[in-house]
Amino acid sequence: MRIYIILLIFLFGTNLLFSQNNNESPSNTDITPPDSSITPPDTSDSFDFFYTEEEESKFLNFKPILGLGAGVISYYGDVRDVYYANPIVGLKAVNISVAKGLRSFLDVEFRVLMGKLTGNERTPERNLNFKTNFLSGGVSLSYNFEHLLKKEDLLLDYKKQRKLIPYVSIGFETFSYNSKADLKDANGNTYNYWKDGTIRNIAEGSDVEERSIILTRDYEYETDLREMDNDGLGKYDLQAFAIPIDVALELQIHERVQLRLGATYHYNLSDLVDDVSDAGTGVRAGNGKTDSYLYTYFTFKFDIFSSEKEIQQDILAFDTNSKDMDAIVMGDEDGDGVDDLHDLCYFTPKGVEVDTSGCPYDDDKDGFANYRDDELNTPKDSITNLRGVQLSEEEILALSDSTEAINYDEICAYYPSMCGLDLHRLSMDDIPDKFVFLDEDGDNYISIDEVSKAIDTFFDMKSDLTIDDIYELTEFFFGQ
Repeated sequence: MRIYIILLIFLFGTNLLFSQNNNESPSNTDITPPDSSITPPDTSDSFDFFYTEEEESKFLNFKPILGLGAGVISYYGDVRDVYYANPIVGLKAVNISVAKGLRSFLDVEFRVLMGKLTGNERTPERNLNFKTNFLSGGVSLSYNFEHLLKKEDLLLDYKKQRKLIPYVSIGFETFSYNSKADLKDANGNTYNYWKDGTIRNIAEGSDVEERSIILTRDYEYETDLREMDNDGLGKYDLQAFAIPIDVALELQIHERVQLRLGATYHYNLSDLVDDVSDAGTGVRAGNGKTDSYLYTYFTFKFDIFSSEKEIQQDILAFDTNSKDMDAIVMGDEDGDGVDDLHDLCYFTPKGVEVDTSGCPYDDDKDGFANYRDDELNTPKDSITNLRGVQLSEEEILALSDSTEAINYDEICAYYPSMCGLDLHRLSMDDIPDKFVFLDEDGDNYISIDEVSKAIDTFFDMKSDLTIDDIYELTEFFFGQ
């Protein structure tokens, strides 16, 4: 009966998660108009920890994540065995779960864990053992340290910023068990533990050794410990409550699959799992602590309900109270109606019609936007001039003319402004003292030949000028 109760809780929680998704968009008839006399609270100065109604709606759209995993159990009670010393060696267990995001940093998860607990104590003082199947189920809240580890300068969802996401969680669960002991062999002989380390069919004594038979434990747990009522507790409850405390790391191995590695300490509120407690006396006296256990596990988590669009979409994480961030996201510097964050053409002239990317239309695809294209219907793959007009064959041939350019020593004949001072000086600035030695002809003008010689000398490492001096020299030359 208790098993069915736990499964009912699990299924109820799963149904609750799905029902939240199905009720995200209520009809208008379900909405009661607010009382206009009630003034809503001012949340303008609230901490960034809280979210706007729009963001809360977004987080309610998080789809359930299914989990399936396995691990090992280490038992920590009054009757222990070798497993308790090593958290990664123990009896096998399996777990299933359904998780749903409440916030970007907080998940709620319904879990079911099935496995076995055992203890075998063999000491000179006492020889006790037990084994039980158990089933636990409950709910936990998981926190992923987003507030501490998220990089605010990356406009990405926190879970997309990191390969490994740490988690801590705490919850509440029910725990069902029915412990049995291995006290007899297959023939019904009761185990009697002798001081020499043997197990025999009769109690140890000086006159019975020859009549005793050495037995071997068959590890078949056939005796119901509660029915034995060893400590006068009667038919105690075989269901208890526990507090699971979990630490884990989650790795995204596929867009729909995560791998979680973790360990959960189940703080059991019962001290009767191994049928030994502080109610016992003598060799049956317990240590007064509860019978808890550690589950070390791996779990594969599957996102099978999100649409492909939701999987591919990067959720930008902004500070909703930051005016600077609003300016970045919502700004539109060129005023074309497309915010700067999505605008591929930042400086569109005012009044020019643009597409959804913020770029001016170019109907003929000739590389010149309509507003600066003198020919709007240029044939495909045409060669155009800088006004977007198709060039004729003669114009193309003229542009492809490979006639040799003028020789360097003929520059002055074609461009006299580049040669000589008297007729073509653009300014009368004095040459800086550091460059006076470059004016070899003494005309108080640094010519192109003198600049070229200074640069050649610098790269031949025969000059005292620095690279900054060369930059300054070229600026002076073009400013003359």
